[in-house]
Amino acid sequence: MKLEIGYNHDFEVRNEVCRTTSGCEFTVLYLSDLHLTRFSGPTVRRLTDTIARLNPRVLLLGGDYADGPKGFAYFTQLLEAVADREYVCVIPGNHDVFFGVQKLRRLVEAHHLVWLAEQPVTLCLDGHRVQITSTVASDRAEAVDFRILCLHKPVDITAVSHQYDLAFAGHLHGCQFVFWQSAKGLFPGRFFYRWNRLKATVGTCLYLISKGLGDTLPVRYNCKRDVVFVTVQALHTSPSLTAL
Repeated sequence: MKLEIGYNHDFEVRNEVCRTTSGCEFTVLYLSDLHLTRFSGPTVRRLTDTIARLNPRVLLLGGDYADGPKGFAYFTQLLEAVADREYVCVIPGNHDVFFGVQKLRRLVEAHHLVWLAEQPVTLCLDGHRVQITSTVASDRAEAVDFRILCLHKPVDITAVSHQYDLAFAGHLHGCQFVFWQSAKGLFPGRFFYRWNRLKATVGTCLYLISKGLGDTLPVRYNCKRDVVFVTVQALHTSPSLTAL
């Protein structure tokens, strides 16, 4: 167990696999809750290097980017670093209202990245249609091969889990203090927040919750910062034997 106070502590890459019968195969990286400040230069450099090393096909940014003007400038540097990537989608978090969601949206769109608003975006990945949305809906009329739900704050998706193959959220930071953990979650925070956990399978949807990359109050205990890297793999079934 480790106590971390201050900024620019290291973060881990959580590797997950999502298997699908749709035939899709690609990688996706989700990062959230950066809470960048004037001290965050080393974190942004380390994060940029990690993105380049992992080289995800899809990059999802899950909100809460800056806690001050200099932090916003560092976030702009991050956007500049990923602007030439194939697919980058961005959503706001609750802290982003302090700088203005519309300001954030203009910054994202100025770098020719995808701002995920009310409407989903559909990507074509090697002939497969992959839909990404930031809003929970009970019905999706468009026929696609794979659906991703990109959230900031985790919500209960039980009733709509059949609509998604993969879901991400952040916001909770693992509650910053973890005294023990199990498959049911990270404790003691799990007593107060149902989704204070690393992952869950909800119906047929893999639901992954990030512990985030930073905190407004920079103190953590046994709660390592993280990004979530998912490899989507096609689940190949054996051909049935033809009766002779």
